[in-house]
Amino acid sequence: MFKEISDTEVLEVAAQEKNVIVFFYTPLCGTCKLARRMLEIVAATLPGLVIYTCDANFARPLLEAFEVQSVPALAYLRDGELTSLQFAFHGVDDLYARIKQFFSASERAE
Repeated sequence: MFKEISDTEVLEVAAQEKNVIVFFYTPLCGTCKLARRMLEIVAATLPGLVIYTCDANFARPLLEAFEVQSVPALAYLRDGELTSLQFAFHGVDDLYARIKQFFSASERAE
């Protein structure tokens, strides 16, 4: 499932939820559209997965804070802190493995 949020909401959600994934995009970016299609397939295979989306055109302060240099970008946040950024979207299988690993690492830490 995808949920559109603003840059300020990203920080609010990250403070409330243990694990958060945010997809930064711009509406006219063709690569962003392709990356979103791949993420939709991953989301369909992982019930309950929420991927937050944020239009980079309206999130400059947050992008600077996270050091996002380009879109599409996937930000992985744990306990309110940015743990990693992903700029390369090699395929559905790579995205699936990376997202699954992100949530699995959190479960092992508990």
